Amino acid sequence: PSETDQYEDMRVLLPAFLAGSLSAVRVSRSDVEDTVTGSAVDTDDDEQLMKELQEALQEYSDANLDPNMPLEEAVDHVVQRGVPSTLSAALKEANLTDVPSALLSQRNSIQDESHEGASSEADSNAGGEAAPKVNPVVARIFKIINGMIIQDQNKLVLKVFSCKKQQATFKSAYRTNRMNFNAESYKLQEALSTEKLGQLEQFEASVRLRKLIPSRNKLKRRCRVDIRELQAQFKRISYDYTLARKIADGTSCAKKAPTSFLQTCLRMTADGAKEGFVQFQEGTQEAGVVSLLQTDTARKAVHRGLVDLVGHDKLGAPPAEILFQVSARQQKEASSWLQSEAADEEDADEALSEEADELAHRETDFDDYFFEDGDFEDDSGVEDEPYQPTQYDAEVNSAVSEAIAKIQRESAASDRDTSDADAPPNGWINQAALDHASKELALVQAAELGFLSAPNLTNITLPFQNMENSKAKQSAKFFCTVASNPNCQQFRDKLEMIVAELQAEKQHVQFLLSTTRSECKKQITELDTQIATMNAKKNDGARIEAQGSADKSNSQVSIAAIEKEGRDLLKSAWKQSNDCDSELKSLRNTVCGSKKLKQEVITIESKQSGKGRLEINDCSVGDWQPGECMDSQVARMLEQRGIYDASQAQKLGAQYKNLLHPCGVGGGVQWFLRDKVSPPQTPKHGADCPPLRLKTSCNDFECPIDCKLGDWEGWSACSKSCDGGLKRRVRPVLVYPQWDGDECDDTKDEETCNALSCDRPCLLTRWSRWRQCTRACEGGIRWRSRQIRRKASGDGKCPRTFSKARYQRQSCNTAPCPMDVVCVAKMDLVVAIDASGSMGTSGWKAQRQALLNLINRMQLSKTSGILLGTLKFAHKVTILSQLTDDKKALIKAVTDTKFDAWTTNIGGAFRVMKTMLQFGRRDAPSVCMLWTDGRPSHPSNKYDAALGARDLRSSCRVMVVTMRPAVPKSFVEPWVSHPKSQNVMVVRDPRDMTKKVMQVNTFVCGKIQRFLDWTTTTTKAAR
Repeated sequence: PSETDQYEDMRVLLPAFLAGSLSAVRVSRSDVEDTVTGSAVDTDDDEQLMKELQEALQEYSDANLDPNMPLEEAVDHVVQRGVPSTLSAALKEANLTDVPSALLSQRNSIQDESHEGASSEADSNAGGEAAPKVNPVVARIFKIINGMIIQDQNKLVLKVFSCKKQQATFKSAYRTNRMNFNAESYKLQEALSTEKLGQLEQFEASVRLRKLIPSRNKLKRRCRVDIRELQAQFKRISYDYTLARKIADGTSCAKKAPTSFLQTCLRMTADGAKEGFVQFQEGTQEAGVVSLLQTDTARKAVHRGLVDLVGHDKLGAPPAEILFQVSARQQKEASSWLQSEAADEEDADEALSEEADELAHRETDFDDYFFEDGDFEDDSGVEDEPYQPTQYDAEVNSAVSEAIAKIQRESAASDRDTSDADAPPNGWINQAALDHASKELALVQAAELGFLSAPNLTNITLPFQNMENSKAKQSAKFFCTVASNPNCQQFRDKLEMIVAELQAEKQHVQFLLSTTRSECKKQITELDTQIATMNAKKNDGARIEAQGSADKSNSQVSIAAIEKEGRDLLKSAWKQSNDCDSELKSLRNTVCGSKKLKQEVITIESKQSGKGRLEINDCSVGDWQPGECMDSQVARMLEQRGIYDASQAQKLGAQYKNLLHPCGVGGGVQWFLRDKVSPPQTPKHGADCPPLRLKTSCNDFECPIDCKLGDWEGWSACSKSCDGGLKRRVRPVLVYPQWDGDECDDTKDEETCNALSCDRPCLLTRWSRWRQCTRACEGGIRWRSRQIRRKASGDGKCPRTFSKARYQRQSCNTAPCPMDVVCVAKMDLVVAIDASGSMGTSGWKAQRQALLNLINRMQLSKTSGILLGTLKFAHKVTILSQLTDDKKALIKAVTDTKFDAWTTNIGGAFRVMKTMLQFGRRDAPSVCMLWTDGRPSHPSNKYDAALGARDLRSSCRVMVVTMRPAVPKSFVEPWVSHPKSQNVMVVRDPRDMTKKVMQVNTFVCGKIQRFLDWTTTTTKAAR
C-alpha cells in the first residue's frame, strides 16, 4: 500500500518509541522454603497483568466506525478531545440544522491544527471509483474531520506501541527480578545444605567422641596397671637371673670340688605320694644364693636342672610334675609371642581329633616349607626291588667300620681339653665370685627392689634348716641325703641351662613389657589421633555451619529485597496497565466519535438538501499481526526486497535459514502488519488508513544459559564397612543457569554399599594340594589345608586351623618297615648333632657312630639321590661338611671332630642350617634334622631356638630327635614342621642312638629300599 505523509512520520517516529517483544516471557521460579521473610511475589500476578494488557491492546488497537455508538456519546468524545475552530466555523457556515450546539460553541473550540488537506490525494482514485460531489463547505467539513481522524489514529497507534514498550520493559525487568530470585534461591538452598552438613558433621563427631574419650581413659588406666605389674615382675626375674649368672660365671672345671655340695631329697605330698628332688647341701654358699631367689620360676628352674643333672633313677621317687609343666608352659608362651600373627580364637565345636588338639602351638596359616612339585607327591614308600650295593658302597662300609672303631678307642682326655683357661683355677665355684655376687646383689636389691626385704647372706634361713634331727625331718615328711658330685662339664651345662631358662623368662617378661608399652602407646596414639580427627571434624562442622548460617542470612536478606522489588514492579505495571487501558479507550472513542460525527453531518446535509444520502466510508483496518523477530542484517536485506514476513523469507533459500533472532543483546527486528477491511474507503472524502506496517526492535535480552555440569568424581569410601553404608559422589557445576535457562540436574549421588552383615564369617581359599607322605612306612600322614582369605568380622565365625573345614589328613604308607633299609629319596638333608656338655663323652661318641651308620645307609647323588651336610653345635656352631655326595669326606669330618662339652646353642644351629641350604638344589626338597638332649642355653634374640626354628621352617622341613626324657616332646614340638607328631622322634638316652639308626633313617626318609646283605658285593670285590 502507498504511504501517506502521516505514515511516513509514523514510520520514522515509532522505532524511537517501541522496543521489546509481544510474545510473553515465562520466568521459572524455584521453590523457596519458609526461610524467606516477607510475602513472596505471586507468579500468577504477572501472567494476569500481561493477559489484561494484551486484551486491552487487542481491543483498542483499531478505531473503525462503531455504528452502535450514540450521537451524544460521540459528541462528548469530540468535545473532550477539543473541537477545532475551523470545524466550528465550517459548521456555522454550512448552516446545518440539528448540529449539536456543543460543536458550535466557541468555548469548546481549540486552535486550528491545520487539519485541512489531510486527505490523501493518492487515494482519490483508489478502487477506480469517482469521488461523490458535495457542497464545498461540507467537503471542507469532511476534510477537517478526516484530519482529526488521522491525527487521533496516529496518536492511538503511538499509544498502543508505547504500551507495548512498557509491557516489554516490565517483562524484561520482571524477568531479571525472577532470575535474581532463582539465583538467590540456589544460594539459599546451598546455604541450608551447608548448614545441615555442618550440623551433621558435629553430631557424628560428638557421638564418636563420647565413645573415644572414655575408651582412651580406660585404656590408659589399664595400661598403667599392666606396666606397673610387668615392671615389678621384670625386676624380680632380673634379680634372680643375676644370681644364677653369678653362680654359672664362677664355675670352673679346672679342679674338682673337695666335698659334695648336692643333696637328693624325698618328701611326701598331701595325697601320700612320694616326690624326689635335688638341692644344694644345707650350709653351702650355693644353698644360700638359691634361697635369695624371688620367683617360683627361678626356684623351679634350679630344682629341675639339678634333677636332670643327678638323674631320675637316683632320686628314689619321681620328680614333681610341676617342674616340667612349668617349662612346657614357658616354651608355649615363648612360641606364641614369636609367631608373626596372633592365633585366632578357636571354636571348640569343630575339633578334629585329640592328636590335632595336642599340638604344642597352633600354626596360623601353614607357612611351613612345602616343596611344590607334583612328581614328589606320590614318590614315597618302600620300593619293591631290594637295594643292590655297589663296590663303592662296600668301600664306604669298610670306612665306616674303621671310623667307628677309632671313635670307640677315643678317651675323654683326647676328646676334650679341660684346662678351662677362661675360668678361675681355684675350685668349682669361686669364693671371690660369690662374695662379689653377694655385694652386687645387695646393691641391686636395695636400688631396684626397694619394696623387697634386703638380703642377708650371713643369716639365711631355709625352710628345713631348723630341723636339726632326722626325727623332725621324718615328722615333716621331708629328709635329704648327700649325693655324689656330678661330672663337671655336665654340671656347668646344666647351670647354663638354668641361666638360659631364667634369661628366657626375663626376655619374655621384657618382651611383654616392651610389647605392652608399645601396644599401649600405639593404641593411645591411635585413639588420640581419632580424637584429634573427631575434634577437627567437629570444629570443621562448626565452621561449615557458621558459614552456612551466614550465607543463609545473606540469601534471606537478598531474597526479601528481590521480592520487594518484584512486588513494586507488579504494582507499577498494574498502574501503567490501567493508564494504558484508559488512554487507549479514550483515543479509540475519540476516533470513533469523529467518524460518527462525520456520518451525522452526512445525514443532516442530505436532509437539508433533499438529496439522497451520501455513502462515504473511511478506511478500516484489521488487527495487528506480529511477525517473527528477525536478525537485524537479514531484516534489512529483506526490507530492500519488500519482504516483511519471516515465513515468506524462509521460502527464498538457505541464505535466510538463520534469519530469526530468539535472543541477544541489541535485539532484532520485528514487523507488525495489518490489512484493510471492508467497506473500502470512499475516494477523496473518506479518511485515510492508519499505518499498515510498523518496524520495532525485539528480543533485546540475554539468551538463556543452561546449566552445564562436569563429570562425576569417583565414589567416596563407604561410610560403613558392613550393615549397609553409603558412598557418595559429586560433580561440579561448570555453568550455573541464567536468564531462564535449564536448571541443573542432581549434583550429588548416593548408593548403598557394604550391605552385608557385620557379623560375617571368614572367607577361605581353595584346598591346597596334598602334601607328600611324611613317612615311607609304618604309617605316615599326607594333608592339605585352606588358608584364610578374608578374616571374620563382628560376631562372624571362622573355622579352627585344624577343623574339618580347613584341614584334612589321610594315613599313608601303612606297611611295616623292613629290618634294614637304604634311603633312596631325592632330597637335601642337613643333620645337626649336639656337642654340649650335658651329652657326655659316651653320648657324644654314640651320636657320631649313629651318624656314620646313617651315612652308610643313604644313597648320595647329586642328580637323583641325597646331598648331605652336617654340623655340630654347643656354645659355637661348627660346620662339619657342606651339602655333598662324597661319603668318604663326610665320614672323615664326623670322625675327626672334637667334643666341645659346653652350652647348647640350638638357635644358632637352626640359623646355620638355613645358610647351608643356600647351596641346595631347586629340584629337590630340603630337610633339616637336629639331634639334642637338652634345652637351649642361649635364648637371646640372636640364638633363640624358637625364632631360629620359625625362620628355618620356611626353608625346609624341620625335624628333631630328642635323646633324654628331661626334654619332653611338647618342648620341641613348637620348633618342628607340621604335622608335629611326624617330625619329633624320642630316644630315651643318647647312648641308644646306635641302636636307632634304622628308625632314624625311616623317620627322615620318604623313599626307602630293603637292604639284604653284602654277600654279592663282597664276592665281586674278591674276584
